[in-house]
Amino acid sequence: MSSQQEKQLFSERLKQALTRAGYPISPTFLSTEFNHRYDGQAISVQSANNWLLAKAIPNQDKLAVLSIWLNVSNQWLRFGDQDATHATQAMLEKSNDADLDFFLKFKKLPHSQKQILKQLLDEFMKH
Repeated sequence: MSSQQEKQLFSERLKQALTRAGYPISPTFLSTEFNHRYDGQAISVQSANNWLLAKAIPNQDKLAVLSIWLNVSNQWLRFGDQDATHATQAMLEKSNDADLDFFLKFKKLPHSQKQILKQLLDEFMKH
């Protein structure tokens, strides 16, 4: 599959996710709402327009924010795979802005601190 085909299919899935969530297909709306949820550098209306017009695909951290916000799997949004596990779907359905905030803070941590948190979570999951 060509890069342009991948961009086109991503754009179609993004529009589909926006529509299913009851949101307009608007680069201004998309950039504004995305930037409210993203802790990194804000995206421009032009960047959002490029996603909608199949000119670009966002990087992984932006895809993660989009997927949580739009309640779709990251894998589906990027690649269109329908085989998302039930656990992933259940997690996405229960996600909220607090989960997204935690995820974005976690991503900013150094590797050593991420490992400590992972070990702590693994320990909690045993009980």
